[in-house]
Amino acid sequence: MKKTWYDDTVYNSFKQRGYLKNNFKCDVLIVGGGLAGLSLLYKLKKNNVDAVLIEEKQIGSGASGRNGGFCLSGWAQDYDVLLKYLSKEEVISLENIAASGVAWMKKKCLSEGYEHTNLQSGVLKCFLSNNVEKVKKDVVTQNQLFDQNEEFIDKQKLSNYVCSDKYTCGVLRQDSFQFHPLNFMKALAQDCIKLGASIFENCKFVKYSSDSGKIDTSVSNKNRMLSIQSEKLVFATGGYGGKEIKDLKNYWLPIKTFIGVTKPMGEELGSVLKKPLGFSDNRRAGNYYRVLPGNRLSWGTGISAVGNFTPLSLKKRISKEINYFFPDFRDVEIDYVWSGNMAYASHYMPYVGATKIGEEEKNVFTIMGFGGHGMNTAPGSAMVLADFILGKGDKYKVFNRFRRKWNGGFIGPYFAEMKYKYLQMQDFFDIA
Repeated sequence: MKKTWYDDTVYNSFKQRGYLKNNFKCDVLIVGGGLAGLSLLYKLKKNNVDAVLIEEKQIGSGASGRNGGFCLSGWAQDYDVLLKYLSKEEVISLENIAASGVAWMKKKCLSEGYEHTNLQSGVLKCFLSNNVEKVKKDVVTQNQLFDQNEEFIDKQKLSNYVCSDKYTCGVLRQDSFQFHPLNFMKALAQDCIKLGASIFENCKFVKYSSDSGKIDTSVSNKNRMLSIQSEKLVFATGGYGGKEIKDLKNYWLPIKTFIGVTKPMGEELGSVLKKPLGFSDNRRAGNYYRVLPGNRLSWGTGISAVGNFTPLSLKKRISKEINYFFPDFRDVEIDYVWSGNMAYASHYMPYVGATKIGEEEKNVFTIMGFGGHGMNTAPGSAMVLADFILGKGDKYKVFNRFRRKWNGGFIGPYFAEMKYKYLQMQDFFDIA
């Protein structure tokens, strides 16, 4: 796994209590040490549930600690598409879950122990589309429907934020923010430890069996096979796991995205990106970028379901995008490049709830498949799943509307890649 800028700037405040040495019992076992799993663990421990988390590698080593560092409102699927399949009330419920995730994340970033998350408020989506009136209309609609505070930015005003002749307008969200995701994961894990949670890194899930209401999970830790018995089992494995479970592996695909970080830049960076915001564009798999401490530019771009990418090819790909939008940066050198897996379902919505919907096995859950928008939706979803486990509500049932859809098996990644190319063509004609 390629080293990231986050790895070199992490403030490692998390230390697990020790390695798993013996078989034991707990109420809830969580598999996966990303944001979904840790958020769920935190909420359960806040309510005095005997919950335990295992992670095959290290806390935050998957997508949760390798992403672009944006916490945005909404879901991977657009709200207007959701309105075609769900009632207005259901869409509002989903948006409230997503909004609660943003609020919870921001509150945590500003609390004691999270000082190294480097929170910066505000994300500006920049549009390449010529249909400016539609963008303006959509802002009004979303603000009215979901009680949001999006601000439409016209082309003239946009130049006060970012200097690129490619953009026609923008939409600003001050409640969205940027942060250091890996430092957040470490701090959250430490918070869970303070609440009395047990977290075991380098502990690999092997298999589970269910009998008489009890779940026996086999794990591998330091080349030892051990057993954990629990009342409930939750898979929060994202794009790096879940394939061990037949019920999971057929319903999602690991999709890669790519990030580069430049060497420290000079005054030209501040003259082009004039505000300390996160920036993105409106294409279906467009760019997302921001200024990091040390006057570096972080740049994320693209998605892919197939193929291997060398550091050199990634640098060329990212440099091409940077140069297209900002010719003044044509000579900038890229210091770090990496990729990471996101879990995608074909409908772009996550699987939250019972692993087998409508079947007898009701104590095995999944919370995964956030499609690259997990920094707010994962904790928001974790809170409603925790409420269900605690017997405090069933808001999670809105996710049952997104049925298990086959991922296409062996040819699934190739179909996903073809779909991405088609979306790129749509982007081209929308802009042209």
